[in-house]
Amino acid sequence: MELPGNHIHLYFSYPEKISDPELLKRYATLLTDEERTQMSRFVYTRHRHQFLVTRALVRTCLSSYFQVEPTDWHFGKNAYGKPEINFPENAGPVQFNISHCEGLIMCGITRRHDIGVDVEDAKRSTSTSFESLSSYFSATETADMARLPVDQQQLRFFDYWTLKESYIKARGMGLAIPLDKFSFRFEADSLNAFETHPDLDDDAASWHFWRISRGGRYRIAVAVNSANQTFKLSAFNTVPLINCEPTQLDFL
Repeated sequence: MELPGNHIHLYFSYPEKISDPELLKRYATLLTDEERTQMSRFVYTRHRHQFLVTRALVRTCLSSYFQVEPTDWHFGKNAYGKPEINFPENAGPVQFNISHCEGLIMCGITRRHDIGVDVEDAKRSTSTSFESLSSYFSATETADMARLPVDQQQLRFFDYWTLKESYIKARGMGLAIPLDKFSFRFEADSLNAFETHPDLDDDAASWHFWRISRGGRYRIAVAVNSANQTFKLSAFNTVPLINCEPTQLDFL
């Protein structure tokens, strides 16, 4: 696979559709001892399965760009818990981020730019008690949701949530960044502004965001930090070790 510097590749895998016992055994051989131990700690079978497919997805996707076997990737975490590549150090510049929810796993890969991805199942129930959201959203975002008709509030909730998650993941700091210190603004159903508080020491204008819908069920956000760069996004449905097929992106 070629990955030019201005391209972003998004990979989607549906764990519920991956059930062949022999294939799952092959996935297990890709894991490190540490990953196997981590997987064994999950109480529920579906969570162990999701973990296994996620690790297979990341390893095989990265290996599609480099002459590195899927078993040879070693990962660590930065000071805030963001996954990063520890080995091989000379594989070449590459950045990745992963996200998953019930029924869908995704991996975003690009060359040199900080990337964050988030996927949420917009069909799941969530509280829209706006008093309880004050620590998760800015006052502007909370007011925007409150103005919407009730039947639109849940989708807007997931729009904000995925965008905010993608940003803090791309910065590699997670919840160390206060969620009420940056805001997204919508005009009707279109994202038209991103603002950051001076405390964050960040240039809001250098960020690119995409909102994506998948199958009418999933809300997805992608964040990349790069000034003066135009990006091309491509997407693939994949069953690790079996196939990888281009698929359409439905932008919002």
